[in-house]
Amino acid sequence: MATATKVELVADLAERFKGAQGVVLADFTGLTVEKITELRRACLKGESKFYVVKNTLAKLALKEAGITGLDQYLEGPTGWAITEVDAVAPAKVLSDFAKANKLPRIKAGYIDGSVLDAAGVGAIADLPPKPVLIAQIAGLINAPVTGIAAGLNAVMQGLAVGLDEVRKQKEAGGGTTSSSNDSAGDAGASSKAEDAAAPEETKEAEAPAAPAEGAAE
Repeated sequence: MATATKVELVADLAERFKGAQGVVLADFTGLTVEKITELRRACLKGESKFYVVKNTLAKLALKEAGITGLDQYLEGPTGWAITEVDAVAPAKVLSDFAKANKLPRIKAGYIDGSVLDAAGVGAIADLPPKPVLIAQIAGLINAPVTGIAAGLNAVMQGLAVGLDEVRKQKEAGGGTTSSSNDSAGDAGASSKAEDAAAPEETKEAEAPAAPAEGAAE
């Protein structure tokens, strides 16, 4: 890829990072091109976009965006689910997709200025999307007085669990180190998988398609 094109891709990705409400990283090793396409469509429905990006370019974009703490997770093929709308959305979409397909493997997330490990992303994924949360609270307001306390307590308890996970990892300095699955030996094999899975995404990045199907390399 020409240097000028790489510079443009890094700048575009950096802008997406800067405007993101939520970001989740996932190792897509083992997913076929068809499954990656299916995952991207699921992300779009969840008001997120899924990008396959070379780790070297992602590191440059993160640096340009002023985001630290994610470089340690950039081993092997890495896909990025990014949203500018609902911080919970990418975590929920990737978690649901992984439950149904056993893949991808979530590595980490960046939500509300905090770096979360896979467990933290899982806790966030259990929260309802913002529109649903608002609707639940609105419903409680219109509910009989006897049901408000119990219902509100249930909603807020779930919210508290997710927020507490963010707080803990922020206090710990931005999450834990990568799991043993990200070992050096695995990284070598994963690099081959990244190169094998990237061509379709690369083609889209070099010749941008419609926004709904776009991907950066």
